[in-house]
Amino acid sequence: MLHYRIKKLSSAIVSTSNSLIRKHLEWIYTVTTTKPALVFVVCCLVFLLSCLSITRIHFESDIFKLFPQKGPLALFLDTIKWTGSAGNTYILLEGEDKGKLTREAELFAGKMQSLSIDGAPAFTKVKFRVFDPAEAKPFADFISYAVTRPQLFVAPADVSRYQQLLSPESVDSSLRRAKTELATPGSLSEMVACDPLYLRDLILPRLKTASEALDLDKTSPYFLSRDGKVLIIIAEPARPVTDIAFARKLVAAINEARKGATVKISFAGAHLSAVTDEKVLKENVIVGVLSSLIIVLALFYVAYRRFLPTLLIPFILVYGVVLAIGTGGLLFPTISIISFAFTSLIIGLGTDYSIHLYDRFHFERSNGKSADEALRLATVDTGHALFTAASTTAFPFLALVLSDVRVLSELGFLVGLGVIYSLYATFFFLPPLLLFMEKKYPLKAYKPLPSFGLGWLWKMGQRYWRGDIALSSAAMLCLLLAATGTSFESELKNLQPRNSEAFLTQEKVERHLSVSPKQLIVAVEGNDLDDVLKQGRKVNLLAQEVQQRGEIVSYSSLGLVMNGEGDQLKVAGKLAERLGSAHVGIAVNSALAREGFATEPFQEYVLRLDNLTKAQTVPPKEGIDRLLRSPLHGIVERHLIQNGNGYHLLTYLNYRGSEFQQAPFLKKLKEQVPTSRAASVDLVSGQLSESVRQTFLLAVIIGSVMVLFLLISHFNTPTGILYSLFPVASGTIAMLGVMALCGMRLNFMNVMVLVTVLGMGSDYGLHIAHRVRNCNEEEYQGRFIQSGRAVLLSGLTTIAGFGSLAFTDYGALASIGWATNFGVAATTLFTLATLPAFMHFFGRSRRADDLP
Repeated sequence: MLHYRIKKLSSAIVSTSNSLIRKHLEWIYTVTTTKPALVFVVCCLVFLLSCLSITRIHFESDIFKLFPQKGPLALFLDTIKWTGSAGNTYILLEGEDKGKLTREAELFAGKMQSLSIDGAPAFTKVKFRVFDPAEAKPFADFISYAVTRPQLFVAPADVSRYQQLLSPESVDSSLRRAKTELATPGSLSEMVACDPLYLRDLILPRLKTASEALDLDKTSPYFLSRDGKVLIIIAEPARPVTDIAFARKLVAAINEARKGATVKISFAGAHLSAVTDEKVLKENVIVGVLSSLIIVLALFYVAYRRFLPTLLIPFILVYGVVLAIGTGGLLFPTISIISFAFTSLIIGLGTDYSIHLYDRFHFERSNGKSADEALRLATVDTGHALFTAASTTAFPFLALVLSDVRVLSELGFLVGLGVIYSLYATFFFLPPLLLFMEKKYPLKAYKPLPSFGLGWLWKMGQRYWRGDIALSSAAMLCLLLAATGTSFESELKNLQPRNSEAFLTQEKVERHLSVSPKQLIVAVEGNDLDDVLKQGRKVNLLAQEVQQRGEIVSYSSLGLVMNGEGDQLKVAGKLAERLGSAHVGIAVNSALAREGFATEPFQEYVLRLDNLTKAQTVPPKEGIDRLLRSPLHGIVERHLIQNGNGYHLLTYLNYRGSEFQQAPFLKKLKEQVPTSRAASVDLVSGQLSESVRQTFLLAVIIGSVMVLFLLISHFNTPTGILYSLFPVASGTIAMLGVMALCGMRLNFMNVMVLVTVLGMGSDYGLHIAHRVRNCNEEEYQGRFIQSGRAVLLSGLTTIAGFGSLAFTDYGALASIGWATNFGVAATTLFTLATLPAFMHFFGRSRRADDLP
């Protein structure tokens, strides 16, 4: 009884949905053939409104803004914003001669400092060396402060070395060195005057090593790599990257300034990316769209030899794309350049509908049907299959709208709507054109269209159906085994333009100047500075543990530059114990006199040294303020940020790869510093991978349910559903298997191609199953050839449409292109080569059941 009710309900759903869709298609046929002018006017009005909506859209080139701004990614972006590195311009000079590099750096940095745009300086700051002679006085003031407060700036382990520098022998040696330096032309007298005992030699390495973001040659005053082959200039543009007019002028000015340089100069940064990369991407997409459109039109014309339908296709595609983007403009103020690439997919998908509609019209005309009758069959009967096919393609994409990954949400929305709009553009524009052609440019005779060997495929599938099914099953099994080797590409940089100057320059920076390939950032935040610093010291202890185990290369924090209260007490106690009654001041004054120095200028310095045995702890804020007023302010700016949300203390852990066990470290971090946050390339990639995985699963589940429902409502037998779903399974398995065999990996972008195959794969089998049914057995071959030809051309046009993306320089687009081409090609092949065998098998079973 239950089985009967389910079957009855299923039949009612099929009957009702089919009836409603046919009525809708009948209305379309009637209105387009009887009131074409009205349809044209309404369509033009909708088109103009969409164009107005598009004018408010801007392209988004920042790839990070396309993902959820939470978790590790939020801290990663906050760090970039806080430290200012997001807007910096990085200029790289390359050469084999260190001397030549530094001379060219002096010259080019001077050009950058004097560069002006619209009458104002182009850069607010240009740095290319650790110490700038122009900052000698403030630097000397800080050194004078730091060397006489060892409790704040000397590590507890270095107290004995500091005390050794105050021994009579070391004092005499230092003063002789000072005399020699002062007698040397170009020496920095301020530095000698503020610290004649060279106590800074103990403090400066700590300040530099504990805080540097680049792996520099410590013997050079320039930002020079250890191998001496690369020198970097870091410049801070005067205006933000959002000022695109300024960015264009800045890039042009830098290009002009580097002409005639004797070393290779390249640069990277947000301004260059905004100007150059976006331009390249737009060119790639536009060139790809135009080239694929030419190929698609050529395929259509070669197959059907009709000029006007071929000419109509671009208008249908443009109409669908404009309406989709126009609708998107109502919801998205900006659209990513990656989402814009969906136009290539619409070229392939949108052409499918014209192919199937015209192919059916031509087929019926060649069989002797009148123009009206042929057009009605094409619009209503084939249109029914197109309506279901478009729905099965659109709904999986529209399910992506629920994603919190913005780029997937945009892409799903635009492609889903683009498919639907292209379908209706075909329904509204092609039938009136065909009737117009019948009246004005009638053919003398409609000859049968080329079969492209599909008749042979049908016969082979019918005759050798066992071998066909076995061979297809074996191929799928092999590809399934290969697909188990599919891996996920988590490196975001691999999705960027691979040959752009910004990308290549950034790779050189990482290769020559990075302390380590990867970095984990820990942020401790709060409104009380002392508490934040206290929590930061806990992070330092955890970092020391993993460094001692060899899991990280190094770490950098404010706690490595300045001592906390506990360490200050240790240093002060050791100094009081070791110096005792040494009378440091008297000894130093005597040594100054012996070496011929006037003692008066050094009395404040000597007095501070004499009071070291009574040293008190220094408030950390005092030391931080001193650093901020010195040329070493970058140390604080990199590690401690204060804004409206309080203090943010950053610690950087530098590591190479998997040897750093992040999970245990993060667990301990959360236990000991509950308010901390952490971010790294691995954590960000993991977060994005999880977001994409959830989105993909959601889209697949929703899309699968919708596809299954649409197929059930279309077919009244399980075999029709099987014929539609078989290409989906085979295409997906083949795509993943071929990608694995070619060394390609799934990534944040091309994973959505699985959604494409889910929607499109069912279309091809649906069209075959829709046509090859409810007719005499002798008609099967002709119907298979007709629908198979349309499927073949549809597959070719989709590959042509996305084939252009496969050859772009943008890694994300190229991966989408190749994945789609593999999936569509496999789906088309299995549909045309294997479905005839399945149809024979199930037809044979049905005929056996019908026997008495």
